[in-house]
Amino acid sequence: MDDEHLDPEVVSRVIRRALEISGPITIDDSKATGVRRDALIAAAGEVGLPVVAVLRSIAVEHLGQLPAARVGDRIVGAAVIAVDDEIAGTPEDVLARIDRWLVDGHHRRRDRLRGGTGEWSKRSGLVGGTMRRMRKATGEGRLGDYRHVGATAEDIGTGSTAVRVTVDRQTDRTLAAAGGAAVILGGAGGVVATAAAGPVVLLAAPFVIVGGVSVALSGRRRAKRTEVEIARLLEAVADHNTPTRLRVEVAQRMTGRKPAIGRGTSAG
Repeated sequence: MDDEHLDPEVVSRVIRRALEISGPITIDDSKATGVRRDALIAAAGEVGLPVVAVLRSIAVEHLGQLPAARVGDRIVGAAVIAVDDEIAGTPEDVLARIDRWLVDGHHRRRDRLRGGTGEWSKRSGLVGGTMRRMRKATGEGRLGDYRHVGATAEDIGTGSTAVRVTVDRQTDRTLAAAGGAAVILGGAGGVVATAAAGPVVLLAAPFVIVGGVSVALSGRRRAKRTEVEIARLLEAVADHNTPTRLRVEVAQRMTGRKPAIGRGTSAG
């Protein structure tokens, strides 16, 4: 029986049943536990699982846990938008291409880019704001206004990299929630104040609530657009496309400042 071959469905049922029979498993933290990576890959091959799928899964696991869902996400959108992808190249190469898009295409400030991770903050100042407005006028650069953008990359081992880009939109989320609450509270206050005018005024109350919820739901729509924008960025990185660069002297002219004579200008 030792050489019996079990198909993947049987293996799955056997494992589930064994877990049910054994009950809760107690792990002794004082001893090394777990399964070696190479043993897991070998076992996957034995039960018919594609090895490349296991390698991808391990790489994604190393990217860390996805942000936990929060109350209100269905109305104002998630506080952190995360998009995963697989892109050909080394982690260093993929992160470098992401960095180029975020710095030159979305006009963000690079804070960190090493060790398989990258962090970019919102660029402040007059030129930074002008560059973002100019880029938005072309329909691009929509990730420039968020407080924090991060990226993590992990080598899959197949010539590709698992990458996750996250955007912190906590401020945007808070504004959407506050805007919806303001509409509801303000409208409700007006209805109560004029309730003496008759029952017709009270009929407006449901419309006030609907209006407030609609304002709050705009946060969820913006969250969805942000997710699409991250996916577009990763698609451009995968295709080795590069952003069209806006030059600093254009921003200087728009703000009434003349470019310095005798000095070269760099891209913003």
